Amino acid sequence: MTLFSEAKYKFLPLSEGDDIPTQLFLHACSEIVPFFDVLGSTAFMPVKSDINGNIQRLQTQYDTAPDQFPTLQSIVDSEISAGTNKGSKSCTVGLLWLKRALEFICVFLESAVGGEEDLVKCANKAYDESLRKYHGWIVKGIFSVAVRAVPYHKDFVTALKKDASVSSETLYSDMQAALTPLRETINELNRFYTLRGQHSDDTV
Repeated sequence: MTLFSEAKYKFLPLSEGDDIPTQLFLHACSEIVPFFDVLGSTAFMPVKSDINGNIQRLQTQYDTAPDQFPTLQSIVDSEISAGTNKGSKSCTVGLLWLKRALEFICVFLESAVGGEEDLVKCANKAYDESLRKYHGWIVKGIFSVAVRAVPYHKDFVTALKKDASVSSETLYSDMQAALTPLRETINELNRFYTLRGQHSDDTV
């Protein structure tokens, strides 16, 4: 059993233009949050808090009318129609930040699966490609401390395995199986946000 294989909910395989089911997506996001405990529960606490807050924001909106918001796209389109998509508390903005956090995880794991054993390099690459440009200098400083706190590769692998009897080959196979639909989900969200003009370069 690994962190990836034990997850009850997983991201769905997607093709371009596919709708993303709201509830399943949020469950899958919740399942992947413990990944940050593996990287460093204390150092990455602000990241986890932000992710959980955005998951809850979307969950609250979904719960108001499940039939009206079956997909992530329906939530964003509803806010665009109502003119409520730009506020800092909007689901559109919350989903954008959640997508960026998923990009961080995805790039980190892609680097690890690709053979990079220096996890500080994995983390810096992931940060550069996902979150750095949207952070002001204070948040960048916080993240810089967190990145330097990532574990050694052997400890990282041990934590992900969950069981000492699991082989590294099984772990990396599980990791790759989780990565493919995660990347497809990110790509679809990026495509949709570009189509709707909802990307933003605002910083925090």
